Amino acid sequence: MNEYWQNYGRLSVMGIILGLAVMLDDLFTRPLAFVSGMSQQILEQYITGAFGLVLTMMVTRVVRHEILDGMIPRKTGKSLPQLVLDLTGALIFFIGICIIFSMVFKRDITALVATGGASVMVIGLALRDMLLSAFTGILLNIEKPLKPGDSVRINDKWGGKVEKITWRATYLMTRNEETLIIPNLSLANAVIVNFTTPDARARRNIEVVVDFDTSVDSAERILYAAVLGAVGVTYVGSPSVTAIRIERDGVVYLVTFIISNYGDRWKADHAVIKSILQCMRDAGITVSFPKSEVIHSQGRVPIANRSLDTLRLVQQCRVFRLLPAPVCKRIAESMIERYFQPGAVIVNAGERRDSLFLVGEGMVKRTMTDRDATRLVNERFIATEAFGLRSLFCSQPQVATAVAETAVLIYEFDRRSLAGMLAEDPSLVDACAHSLALLAWRESKESVVGVEPAPEVIENLTNLYRGQIHAVYMPRI
Repeated sequence: MNEYWQNYGRLSVMGIILGLAVMLDDLFTRPLAFVSGMSQQILEQYITGAFGLVLTMMVTRVVRHEILDGMIPRKTGKSLPQLVLDLTGALIFFIGICIIFSMVFKRDITALVATGGASVMVIGLALRDMLLSAFTGILLNIEKPLKPGDSVRINDKWGGKVEKITWRATYLMTRNEETLIIPNLSLANAVIVNFTTPDARARRNIEVVVDFDTSVDSAERILYAAVLGAVGVTYVGSPSVTAIRIERDGVVYLVTFIISNYGDRWKADHAVIKSILQCMRDAGITVSFPKSEVIHSQGRVPIANRSLDTLRLVQQCRVFRLLPAPVCKRIAESMIERYFQPGAVIVNAGERRDSLFLVGEGMVKRTMTDRDATRLVNERFIATEAFGLRSLFCSQPQVATAVAETAVLIYEFDRRSLAGMLAEDPSLVDACAHSLALLAWRESKESVVGVEPAPEVIENLTNLYRGQIHAVYMPRI
């Protein structure tokens, strides 16, 4: 409030008084002219000129404080140079003075304009580059054809990452870790290629041909999760997976995604293809290759139905992969389908819910503390991956909160279903314990790629899990 009164308060009071004096005219100027001995016409001119001068000062302050030193810095995040503020204020004040002399006092302002124009010309010539750079900097910060963090190439001569943009210059960091300072004046008519701003080239398309024996639902969810799981890729919007046509060798799926940095297109394609191959390998799905005429002559390859798709999902899960096919089929039939929207909580940490959750579609994020309880660790689960093993087999509370990162389909295998299977066939305890032992060893620090565990190690782990399963389920059997 004090700042506004200091900038506009006194001028506002003076403007109101002089405005009333101009409006009252004879009621005010005639007595004042009689007392002062001045001509009433001259006195009216002075009062009107004073009123115009106050208005000019008010406009100058509004433009300078509210626009140049207020709105523009708030919009761009940067303050204008003091020289720009002073020159703009002086120009507005000079124009106001010219209007007052011309319209109020009826004076010929040709000489004044000529003198002012010559002065402005001299100042403009002296500060030409500085002023043009400043106004170019204003346009760059308002229109934002490039911004800090963007990778750009300018006039096919300069290239690098934008560090900062001031009113005078733009700073680039080159690949050689050198700082390149480019005056904004050079950017006024420059051709700027911004590799970071998404455009039509940033839309990437990858075609994958999948065999007919993989259902469309399964292929879609695995490919979608693979794109989301690509390491080091930043997307604009959500990727999409579309079955676009059927060929003699399989179904062609179009995987489409938009990357945020066009300059990283090859790295992004590599990461996505690598993730797709890894997810398809984990799911037991292979890319289709041309089939021989003998195979085609035998008839169509059958399309997998929903129940078969669920069975394949169970068989592809590492928890159940070593179990016999009839057991996997029984597990698939006992699974409970649950759908969750993005952001929905699937299970909370510490919750007493003796269930295993198998991801069928989408991606799940689980947040938990590391073994030393020193930091939070985020885990992500995609199709064919499961969590909640200890809760199902050992009746322990859920160790972490699991949240749907995308729209997900979850298959829940609960304690009642497992208890029923163990009651019918107690020998499944040994099969489950052995499968959990192998899984625990592979996830442990002792696991080495290409090296099989020692039999006594697996036997000890199997006995451990066998005892835990017996303690939880055998009293109920």
